[in-house]
Amino acid sequence: MLDTANKKLLGRIILTALVVVTLIVAPYTLTDPMGLPKLSMLAFFAVVALSLVLPAIKALFRSEFRTLVILLTLFILQIILVLFLSGADLGAQFYGAYTRNNGALAYFALAVLLFSSSLVSDKEFVKRFIRIVLIIGAILIIYGNIQYLGLEPFPYKTLYTVNAPIGTFGNSNFQSAFMGLIATVAMTMALNTAFKVLVRLGFATMGLASIVVIYETLSSQGYLNFLAGLALVAILWLIIHGRKTLAMAAAGLALMGGGLVFLALFNLGPLARFIFEASVASRLYYWWAAAKMLIDHPFFGVGMDGYGTWYLRYREAAMNKGFSTYTNSAHNVFADIATSGGVVLVTIYCAIAVLVILSIVRIIRRKDGFDPYFLATVGAWFAWHVQSFVSINQLGLAIWGWLLSGLIIGYEINTRVKETGQVLPTKIKHTGKKAKVSVQLLSSKSIISLFAGVLIGALIAIPPYYVHARFFTALYSSDLKAVESATYLRPIDERRLSHGASMFIGNERQSEAIAILRDGTARYPDSHDLWSIWAGIQAASASDIATARAQMRRLDPFNPGWK
Repeated sequence: MLDTANKKLLGRIILTALVVVTLIVAPYTLTDPMGLPKLSMLAFFAVVALSLVLPAIKALFRSEFRTLVILLTLFILQIILVLFLSGADLGAQFYGAYTRNNGALAYFALAVLLFSSSLVSDKEFVKRFIRIVLIIGAILIIYGNIQYLGLEPFPYKTLYTVNAPIGTFGNSNFQSAFMGLIATVAMTMALNTAFKVLVRLGFATMGLASIVVIYETLSSQGYLNFLAGLALVAILWLIIHGRKTLAMAAAGLALMGGGLVFLALFNLGPLARFIFEASVASRLYYWWAAAKMLIDHPFFGVGMDGYGTWYLRYREAAMNKGFSTYTNSAHNVFADIATSGGVVLVTIYCAIAVLVILSIVRIIRRKDGFDPYFLATVGAWFAWHVQSFVSINQLGLAIWGWLLSGLIIGYEINTRVKETGQVLPTKIKHTGKKAKVSVQLLSSKSIISLFAGVLIGALIAIPPYYVHARFFTALYSSDLKAVESATYLRPIDERRLSHGASMFIGNERQSEAIAILRDGTARYPDSHDLWSIWAGIQAASASDIATARAQMRRLDPFNPGWK
């Protein structure tokens, strides 16, 4: 098991990762200022965390954590199988789709951080975690209102309503969902009678401020996950205080409300006129396409983050109803994981969620009294999962769901009557009347492992950021030689190839564009963007255009324009 020094350092790494991955943006250096910076930081901190955990992994297999270790090991092994057996491009699967970045690297990092958080989770660490949550929430409440007032300091372009807050997530729906999570935490903390009245009023005010930001986003996701999270907190609060009858009544009302919301998704029931809209209807078609992908590719899916590559081939139902919008996500985290890695991967993911639920039940049965920090963690976890049913797995939000899962599982294990792990005692030096507690230092073995983790983490995190930053600089310099050079920097990316080709077409350099497209389609034969660009180049040969159009008919069979 981890010694005291390693455990403290691991806790700091986890909290730092949470802050950085949530808040980091790169508006002046990348064409994707939200997703890629978050992936780079997520990968870096995960590898550093792993360097502290890995030396103790054998002991952890024999500890109370073995169930979680086995599940996460199986999860990672399935991802490795998918990488090599799904048939999709390895590089595309490793880093994921442009702006989403939900590839193998992201899920490996999330799994490592989940496990790391479980190792450090206890009552004291959960308190620290909730304090950090509230600080991040306050930052994004302020920033969201700055955006709403039209005072955004960064040059973001959004397809959504003007001035609707997008926070550091790039989408008003994500900001709304995150504010729902923050409102859940703040309102739960306001329930704690141990706090002074003014402190409780402060928490309640923060909760209301979060709801105001949800209103500003014009997105209903935040309302739904806030109500769901707070409802679960209220039910658990009643159970803890021995009011089981009221708890059952509240649970019944919550189930009825959840059922009405579910019906509203299908334009049924009394809530349909408040919830159902075109964007909700489109999600039903996205889910239907995901289900068909899973049926056709049950074992290894369509490749990590490959939903967008295959969606056009499965959108018949959407096209029949006039929904022609393209998407690279099923807008449901479970469906995205299922299509990425097949039945096995999504089953393991569900098993982890079940383990979280079992951990919550075990803790509540102990009757340890009201712990607002733990209940806030549970409420936030449930709020996150509710939004995950209708939303994209944006990494700034994804890290919350995985860390919260690890915290709950670890909390249950680490707060049992007696922890059996090998924790080294803190050395105490007695000098005079007072005893000085010395800080335990990292062992030389841990320092070497940590140094290796920092180095490897940097080697994994920096290259994709560097090449995209070089490409961004080249694009805005209008230097076509620099654009061509940056287009082929490794790791090669489908989006850079299509951007590079479009840049040459815009400058009447169609032969160079065709050369890029020829290389790109050889590497990414299922790229809708590359074939579409090639099919529209007037200078291309008749045979090349015919080939491109044939590929578009294969990739987009329900589009009448390619028939």
